[in-house]
Amino acid sequence: MADRRYSADREARRLPHFVAFCLAHAGAELLHVDATVACAKAQERRFPVDEHERLDDLADLDADCVGRLLGGPGRGSEPSRRCAVGYSPLPLLEVDNVSKRFGGIVALDEVSFTVDVGEIVGLIGPNGAGKTTAFNVITRLYTPEEGEVRFDGETLLETPPNGIVRRGIARTFQNVELFRGMSVIDNVRVGAHARHGEQRPEEVLFYVNLHSVRNRPVPELPYGTQKRVELARALASGPRLLLLDEPAGGLSHEEVEQLGKFIKRLREDFELTILLVEHHMGLVMSVANRVHVLDFGKKIAEGTPTEIQRNPVVIEAYLGTKS
Repeated sequence: MADRRYSADREARRLPHFVAFCLAHAGAELLHVDATVACAKAQERRFPVDEHERLDDLADLDADCVGRLLGGPGRGSEPSRRCAVGYSPLPLLEVDNVSKRFGGIVALDEVSFTVDVGEIVGLIGPNGAGKTTAFNVITRLYTPEEGEVRFDGETLLETPPNGIVRRGIARTFQNVELFRGMSVIDNVRVGAHARHGEQRPEEVLFYVNLHSVRNRPVPELPYGTQKRVELARALASGPRLLLLDEPAGGLSHEEVEQLGKFIKRLREDFELTILLVEHHMGLVMSVANRVHVLDFGKKIAEGTPTEIQRNPVVIEAYLGTKS
């Protein structure tokens, strides 16, 4: 017993010296760890790409190139700007009790939902449920009769439509909306110009594997390729929140699977928060952290993909019958 007590006393005397030693070397150790992790991530992203695939051929950039896209020297050399999912003090996007009417039609009826920093959130519902109307309210194309929309804690309703991109929100459209008289690269330059050129259009085009057609007029391109041009334009603005309106439209089953993987990579490589409107349930359930469900302008459910798939109210809305 005495030996153990004397041993404990010796350990107590050593403790201050041990702490001082650790503090003196902590900075160097952390730099070494950061460099090792960055190197490992860069190596992990270097994998062969099938040139025949339309969506999975989207270039996966190394750490330095992604760093340039994000406006920094490389992801491994600076702290991540994206908070872990669920640890933000407040949601990045808040739609609070929003109502929007068109004459006698109620498109949104006291709808509320949130999107946290770093999440991929699905917004689903049958045709006419109000999903695209919600997007148009968020991006200020529509002004709601009631309710509030906040981005990073500040109202969006006082921001004009042409100021939404400067706030850090970009979107794609259900029906492709490009400048038809311009080339691919000029369309993407518009996105970069909207936020003072924070992203490099050429590098964004490399990322989405469109660099080879950068000088082509957009009307000459297939529909699926035009959707990628629209996505590149959105990414070139350097958004914090990306709204994707039915990105799987016109894609085959295999291409939808590839798109799901690509959306997850987008979230990581560009440190994005993503709000996704999509009818393809397999895509939504495979990528979303949470899902909100609209029906006839009302929110009828929210939860994880598994909870939504088992929700009898959601099943009834889609199939017209109770489970």
